[in-house]
Amino acid sequence: MGQHTGPELVQNSKGHAVIDCQECGFAHLWPKPTAEELAEYYNKSFYETHSPTDWAEKEESEQAYWEIEYGDRLSTFSELLGRPAGKLLDVGCGGGWLLSFAKARGWDVLGIEPSRSMWERACKRSPVLLGVFPGVDLSEHAPFDAVHLKLVMEHVSDALEVFRAVNQVLCPGGVVVVQVPNDFNPLQLASQKLLHKDPWWVVHPVHVNYFNFESLERVLRRCGFEPRVREASFPMEWFLLQGVDYIGRDDVGRKCHQQRMSLEKNLETAGLSQMRRGFNRWLASQGIGREAVVYAVKQ
Repeated sequence: MGQHTGPELVQNSKGHAVIDCQECGFAHLWPKPTAEELAEYYNKSFYETHSPTDWAEKEESEQAYWEIEYGDRLSTFSELLGRPAGKLLDVGCGGGWLLSFAKARGWDVLGIEPSRSMWERACKRSPVLLGVFPGVDLSEHAPFDAVHLKLVMEHVSDALEVFRAVNQVLCPGGVVVVQVPNDFNPLQLASQKLLHKDPWWVVHPVHVNYFNFESLERVLRRCGFEPRVREASFPMEWFLLQGVDYIGRDDVGRKCHQQRMSLEKNLETAGLSQMRRGFNRWLASQGIGREAVVYAVKQ
């Protein structure tokens, strides 16, 4: 790549800056960590030092909630593919929970996970390769009908390389879903201004890239995809705007997360799944929601 130039969006109190890069088409840290530094960090340190020590156990205990999301994923894959199941690749699969859910519903699944500790956990559920995509050899497994990228693209050194590699391993007409933090969105910026906060979402070296719906779709098109569906996750910033400050307070943040889960599970139990999903898509149409979710089809 050439020069990375663009206006500086923010610089936090630790001196870490984010630029809106004209060459890349999305915002990212500048200077950026190298691919080698990131690979070493995720292999040995991310889950061990950045994440809460009980993160995996917490995920396990919340599976009744996350399975709502897994169901949404598979349903939309099926709609866009025009068939009930196919071959699924989950990049950055964590503990393999989506893979297990999809396998039980007729999908042929494979995961890739860079963290050795999470890979060991995931292997108990489904076939998972240890390594970093696109460095892992998939020649015996590709092509795939669907690729799942949840909370991956904010972490990679070269997002364009990853998206182009996804295009290469997908079947014609195959689907990719990308879920990323929806950073610099209007609710986030409003919360920061009202609460006089440092930009808490700038996390070096963990978050390298900073997307919103527009920049994510722009990059997907550049890499040979047609965006088809936008969804968003619950706008956690609403808690901040209601006076519940969870920034840097894990106990408060967990209570907010519990409330969010209760709301969505209760809607599901009440038979209001279409309302829940419709609300998520309305949020996306407004450019808000804590995370941006875009489904796109290979051209």
